[in-house]
Amino acid sequence: MAEKGVCVKSFLAGIRFEIDALRRTTGAVVILAGASLFYGLIYPAPYSSQVYRELPVYALDRDDSALSRKLLSRIDASEQLHIADRSADPRSAKQALERGDVLGIVEMPAGLQRQALRGESPVVVVYANAGYLLAYSEVATAATMAVLETGAELGVGAEAMRTGVPGRAIADQAPLGIQVARLYDPGGGYASFVVPAVIVVILQQTMLIGLGMLCEARRKGLPAPRGALARIGWIFGRATPWVVLYLGQFVLIVSGIFAFYDLPVAGALWCVALFMMLFLFASAMFGMLLAQCFRRSDDVIPLLLFTSLPIVFLSGFSWPTQLMPMPLQWLARIFPSTSGVEGFVRLKQMGARLGDVLPQMLNLFVLTIVCATTLVWLSRRDVGQDGGDAALPPNPGSNGTSAQRNHRRPEDRQ
Repeated sequence: MAEKGVCVKSFLAGIRFEIDALRRTTGAVVILAGASLFYGLIYPAPYSSQVYRELPVYALDRDDSALSRKLLSRIDASEQLHIADRSADPRSAKQALERGDVLGIVEMPAGLQRQALRGESPVVVVYANAGYLLAYSEVATAATMAVLETGAELGVGAEAMRTGVPGRAIADQAPLGIQVARLYDPGGGYASFVVPAVIVVILQQTMLIGLGMLCEARRKGLPAPRGALARIGWIFGRATPWVVLYLGQFVLIVSGIFAFYDLPVAGALWCVALFMMLFLFASAMFGMLLAQCFRRSDDVIPLLLFTSLPIVFLSGFSWPTQLMPMPLQWLARIFPSTSGVEGFVRLKQMGARLGDVLPQMLNLFVLTIVCATTLVWLSRRDVGQDGGDAALPPNPGSNGTSAQRNHRRPEDRQ
């Protein structure tokens, strides 16, 4: 019972230790208490339209026939594309693409209708700006579908005239049908794809930056208590305020911001919250351990902002982790965000159960234990230097001021 009481006291002392450090570092308050909500609110805004619509393209009509005009009318009628300009001059089309006025060029070659009437297969050329990967895909897909539909109509008409049986002509032209269903993102929205993963990275990075900025304030606090159980309780107590704070921000983001931008939420919230609690514990332990590497809080933001973009790439949502080189796959597992993104997206968007994300939970659990063990060992060194038990409240009747004075760190005594 005595050991249990010491562990509870150390846990509470760890909470007070971090709160006192936060009080001494006003700049970290903004990062830890508001940055995630701020980024979570503004990041989805540019993608609120979700899908590409009315992308401007240039109609380069070098045939100027009934067939070419029909093709271009069908392209212009699609939801994805809009013909912003048209002419028969290739130079004008190229200049419009280079200026960024259009994202693609649809070229109707000379002799298009004549070749089609002869039974030949004329080629409609689509030039799309691959610098915008998703826009390129939409331009190419929409133009291709319009050309294929028009070609099928021409084939059905020709076959019906030859056989006199329209139904058979349709079957001959399309012997097989296909239906493509978008799973887990029915609307095919870009925000539904990218925002959930980025939110997890934002939660981790803002926590790492905020905890790193407390490095100087922590050195002015009392050292860790003596005893293995006391130090373990103290370390988990230090992590608890940040887990609670960020879990509250996460709930606000999912229940408020996701609903505001109409982002889909398929999984049970309690499953997602339980998984995120483990992710936040891993991030807090990782952040406290990383803070040991800094002497000044001014050094934290430049370094961690520099690493944010590689961490986004390693998280696996922009490029599958399985397709990365094996050394990068192992490196990605060092960061909680990798397993956090995988688990959160599966639970929230795919409706998975906790049993389906056990590998990700195991990785986060291992990270938590490894970081916590390292922090306990580092706090043991401090105890050896400073004398111990100073993080615990003084016993009743003792001179608390004298105890704190005796347990000050060497740099504070100077």
